[in-house]
Amino acid sequence: MTIAPWRTAGPRRRSMDRPITDSAGLLAIAEGLAHTASTWPGMEDPSERCWRTIAVSEMFEAWVIAWPVGGSIELHDHGDSTGVVVVASGSLVETSVRSYRDGSIGTVTEDLGTGEHVGFGPGYVHDMLNEGPGPALSIHVYSPALRMMNFFEADHSRGLVPVRMDEYRDGLLVL
Repeated sequence: MTIAPWRTAGPRRRSMDRPITDSAGLLAIAEGLAHTASTWPGMEDPSERCWRTIAVSEMFEAWVIAWPVGGSIELHDHGDSTGVVVVASGSLVETSVRSYRDGSIGTVTEDLGTGEHVGFGPGYVHDMLNEGPGPALSIHVYSPALRMMNFFEADHSRGLVPVRMDEYRDGLLVL
């Protein structure tokens, strides 16, 4: 289950000389923020998956996400945003979906331990899961700022089937 975030303080603002358009720039920001992930209130022992916006600029937005054991998010993309996820502590399992020309789909599963990352562009469909043994923290950096997530079901005969679209504004789920 995903719960809506709450703000513990105003997000940290960074000024950047140029827009961030590549995964390397986003990765550098995410790795830098990963060192402070455990300092955000409410992240130490989550009972449900939760997130906080921790940095915002005109070029990117960064979130810390806390994952209890068993915490997950279903198949989704990040709309028009490019992004990077860095595991700050614990481990996560990412499953990404590949669509083929014949309409079939395949999946690739990767274990991500502390310090490991995954980068993606618009249209990249994946899910994430914390299989344990303890809670996990991850840093997610999006450019441009995350405005929507499209959720899907994987159907091997029909491919990816859209389920819903969630809208975000300033790091908060618009209900």
